[in-house]
Amino acid sequence: MMSAHPQSIAAALLAVVTGLPITQAAETDAPASTQAPGALQKMLDGIRGTQRLPVAGVQMIEAGGRVLFVSDNGRYVFTGPAWDLWHGAKLETLADGARFAERIDLTRLKLDPATLGALDLGEGDEDVVVFVDPRCPHCRTLMAALAGLTDRYRFRLVPLPVLGPESESAVVQLNCLAERDPEAAREALRTGRVAEWPEPASPCGQAQAQRALVTASLLGIRGVPYLIAPDGRLRQGAPADLEGWLEGNE
Repeated sequence: MMSAHPQSIAAALLAVVTGLPITQAAETDAPASTQAPGALQKMLDGIRGTQRLPVAGVQMIEAGGRVLFVSDNGRYVFTGPAWDLWHGAKLETLADGARFAERIDLTRLKLDPATLGALDLGEGDEDVVVFVDPRCPHCRTLMAALAGLTDRYRFRLVPLPVLGPESESAVVQLNCLAERDPEAAREALRTGRVAEWPEPASPCGQAQAQRALVTASLLGIRGVPYLIAPDGRLRQGAPADLEGWLEGNE
């Protein structure tokens, strides 16, 4: 997603500081310069940092000793206070925005991966949630790497159909197989051979697939594999050093 142009952000902030109507301040550079000579450049110079939030169209801006929330086109400015309800925390600094944007608290959200059709691998004390597509080769490579860490972690593999209709069918079939034979379902997911199993005799597996899709949308997942570490850190794509990332060292 493209970030807002610095001029449009500064124009919006200028309107807040000078009291100009937002449309007048943001319409062009000329009106703002006419009303407050040099103020636009001063506001640009005063921007000390920005933080993209995990929500479309809004970012945090630190300028003039204040933290504001600005729409990407610079049209709207929200002066707060703002709260991250997923963490129950107030966003007061850019550091707060960065810290909370990069992680999620599944316990606070009461999100149980089992309701999403998760297949568990390992018996470790710490949970790692991994969204995977049965037809994704990178996911299979990652799942092979998990085998050496199953004594320390429990990997909760959530089948997520992101690669088209064939993936949708595979996930539903996998969910159905898991109801009858979880071990066979894990093996089918690990090898990508879901299609070798017979089609279910009765409708099943749709509810888990739909919940997984809705959850992925809420979390902003746009590709797989997608990992949630035990401490809530988020990662799209397989880490180069999986063990190091899980330990927080990458």
